[in-house]
Amino acid sequence: MKKKIQPILLMSLLFLFSILIISVPAQAAGPEATTVKFKTSYTNSKERMIVRGLDANKQAVWKYVTKKYTATELPKTKCIIRKDKVYIFDNSKIVVLRKKDGKKLWTVKKVSPAGHLCKFDKNGNLYVTGYYDQTVYKVSKKGKILWKTNISKTGNYWPYKITVSRNKITILYECSPDDYSSDKTHKIVFNSKNGKIIKYS
Repeated sequence: MKKKIQPILLMSLLFLFSILIISVPAQAAGPEATTVKFKTSYTNSKERMIVRGLDANKQAVWKYVTKKYTATELPKTKCIIRKDKVYIFDNSKIVVLRKKDGKKLWTVKKVSPAGHLCKFDKNGNLYVTGYYDQTVYKVSKKGKILWKTNISKTGNYWPYKITVSRNKITILYECSPDDYSSDKTHKIVFNSKNGKIIKYS
């Protein structure tokens, strides 16, 4: 008799459990940001950027506020929206958030601190340098610094454009020690895989 009761009891419990699961209302998904707005403010000689993710009704879903920095001739904050990610340059730190909910995906530290110049390749890798920086960085789409190259031996300075083509990246600079005018184009070509300088002029 006990052997017959046990399967029946088990079936009854499973039936009740399934009813409870079905009867629990599904939680409604929270609002998602569809656009991102950012603004840099300068107050009392301090620079700060506020980044907000807004839903379809222009209501804030999330907010990120950078630290305050002493304002100089070069901005120390920058924001780039790329696909479903938001890249925030917070001085020498890059913080990447998920666009729809502001979740922090990764942070990379100790990169160019100001006057950020950057470019993505087709695989989502990010190349970064700064207007006064002598180092170029390659950051993976997962936030790992793949390489960094010091360019001081070239003498070039004041970068203003990065281009990516195949396995090379080219950075254009305004000046070099041999030519202080900006009439001539100065450039450095890097191997994008390992960061080695291929040539410069």
